[in-house]
Amino acid sequence: MSTTMTLKEAQAAYALTIETSQASQGPIFVEHEGRPVAVILSVEDYEQRSDAWQQEQLRRLEPNRSAFRRLLPELLKTHNGQFVAIYRGRLVDADPNRITLVRRTRSRGYRPVYIQKVTAEARIVEFPSLEEAWHVSL
Repeated sequence: MSTTMTLKEAQAAYALTIETSQASQGPIFVEHEGRPVAVILSVEDYEQRSDAWQQEQLRRLEPNRSAFRRLLPELLKTHNGQFVAIYRGRLVDADPNRITLVRRTRSRGYRPVYIQKVTAEARIVEFPSLEEAWHVSL
């Protein structure tokens, strides 16, 4: 169940009092002058939504990631050391500079696009954590 609250102007400073029980009952929509300006979620709701969003993004990227692995032998011959953009299972762009490539692919509307550096060595990803990952498939 959602709640709507209104910010009241008081010398250009805003105050909003929220009871813990209110935050746990669902999203709180904050309005200013009749327009929604923010949504307050419980930490649990935020984490659930964030996790679900991340999983959806990974699911959408998987076909392009698989295509990168499939194309890798040829990419090593043609684009070794460069970053490549894979979209809808095919190579759409490449550049030695990752940021330049990201900007260019976004300006063309490619989403979701998988960008990876072409190297013969396996990609190493470090996760600062107390936990150990014994096997990670990238």
